[in-house]
This record gives sequence, C-alpha cells and structure tokens, in this order.
Amino acid sequence: MSHPMMWVFAVLIVLAMGGVALLAAGRGEPMAPAYDDRPDALVPANRPLGPDDLRRVRFSLALRGYRMSEVDELLTRLARELEGDRPVGVPRAEGGPAPAALVRVLAESWAGEHPAGSDILDFSAESVDQVESSLDQWSRRAGRGPAADDADVWAAGSYLGEVLVRAVPGARWSQHPAYDGTPVVAMPSGRFANPIGKAMERYDGDEGDSVIVFVDAALAAEQGTR
Repeated sequence: MSHPMMWVFAVLIVLAMGGVALLAAGRGEPMAPAYDDRPDALVPANRPLGPDDLRRVRFSLALRGYRMSEVDELLTRLARELEGDRPVGVPRAEGGPAPAALVRVLAESWAGEHPAGSDILDFSAESVDQVESSLDQWSRRAGRGPAADDADVWAAGSYLGEVLVRAVPGARWSQHPAYDGTPVVAMPSGRFANPIGKAMERYDGDEGDSVIVFVDAALAAEQGTR
C-alpha cells in the first residue's frame, strides 16, 4: 500500500475515534431517546377485576404477537377470580359488582351453542319454553350432579335473566346479600329476581318449579307497576 493511502486510512481512524470521544463526553448529536411503546395493561392489582377493566386492557405486541407472559398472567388471574369454586365458565360476583357483561356473555354463548340455535333462543319470552325443556332433560340424566355444580344450569339461568333484562326497561344484573353472591336481576320496581336460582330449582325439582311461570310472573309484576 502506498504512503498516501496509509495516511488517508490513518486520518479516517483518528476522525472516527474523535467522534466516539465526543459522543462519550456528551457532545455532538445524541442518539434518539428510547421510547417504550408498550401500552399500560390497565389491570388493577388492588381489587377484583370488573367488566370495564377487561374492556380497557391492552397487551403490548412482540415480534410474533402478544407477550405470552402478560397474557398468561391475566388469564390465570381471571381463572382465579371469576371461577373460584364454581363450574368452569360461571362468573363470580363475590366482592364486587355483579359481572353483568360476563353473565350476558355466558347466556349468549349458551344460546349460540345450543342445538336449538339462536333463531329459537332469541331472548324472547316465548323462547323460555326451550329453556324449560332443556332443564327437564338435564334433570333426567343418569348420574347427574347437583345444579350448583353444573355449568349448563348456570348458563340457562343466565339466559332467563337476560330475557328479563331485555324485556323490562331499566332491569339490570346486580347482586344482593340475600342471594349469597349469585348474580340477580334488579327490577325497576325494586324487586329482585333470581333466575339462576330458579333454574337450579327446576333442575333439582320438578315441573312445579317451572321457569316459564317464573318469567311470566316477573314480567307481569313489572307491567303492573307501570
């Protein structure tokens, strides 16, 4: 290599080392500050989760999707807080407001997956006939367990409650100490209807515990107060 070329490379090396020194000393154009683009999960750690918390939750994206550790942590917590000692898929209301959104999802999922289909289970008062028939069939199953341990019974009761909520303006899912944390429907008249409890009675009892009569009576009582 010729002497002129050696000097050129020497000058370039010196310039490069000088640039590094300037940056280390805090001079020159610094690198852009790091920005954490991961959104806050917005999941409270000091109280039970509620429907609004689930609507606001956001997960940060990794190279191939969500960070699995965040997803797993949230799912584990949901399983612990919402299932508790109840059947899988049954919301838990103890310690906070009745999980209206979760009860509604449970009812809608059951109606959509039922063999009768959503055309029949359309949350009308007439569709309660199908719920009565289902509870009657389940009650005759060999080796069946208690109603409180059957997720289908909880879902059927949630469906009955949704029929009331959608038919009566101002009716809403709530809870009351008298019902041991089970979600109930608060009527505008101040009455409380316990459709999940009624579904359990029908499952454990007989036709005398008709859910059709229960829904008709609840609707008639509210119409009489208008």
